[in-house]
Amino acid sequence: MKKNIFEVRWNNRKQKKDVVLSVSGSRTLSDERVKIILLEQIKKHEVTKITTHGEPEGVCSVARKLCKEKTIPLTLHFLDFTKLRGAFYHRTIAAFYDCDIAVFIHDGKSKGCQNEYEMAKKMGIPNEYFKLEIPEHKKSIGFEIENEWIDLELPEIELIIDNNEVDK
Repeated sequence: MKKNIFEVRWNNRKQKKDVVLSVSGSRTLSDERVKIILLEQIKKHEVTKITTHGEPEGVCSVARKLCKEKTIPLTLHFLDFTKLRGAFYHRTIAAFYDCDIAVFIHDGKSKGCQNEYEMAKKMGIPNEYFKLEIPEHKKSIGFEIENEWIDLELPEIELIIDNNEVDK
């Protein structure tokens, strides 16, 4: 049986002690859900290093920030426009050659993330796929604070303050 050249190259790479996670995903997803998924994957697979793309915002940006926050070694892959239309393809292949497992966090619409997921399956890379809805708000709470709490005129707060002064 003839094997896919990408699968052969990926399987024949040197044995490593590290567990490297490749992170790919949609640019529209950058909220807390992405960070939670990444933290769960890091713990589940005992990840020691992460590889991702250097330019995109969204999921890749969350991965880069998480590496800084948790002091996890990070390898970034950048677009090489000398490859012209193949720049995205070659960047993805380079990231996949560095990894042991890939995680995809997809908004269900991004063609780039879908293409990367299909490529990883074709290469035989173990992977996990998560589909998330695009969030309505940038933060989970979704609302900016309009007034300082101290400026709020709420009878319950005044009552608590008055009772505390009486107790002293």
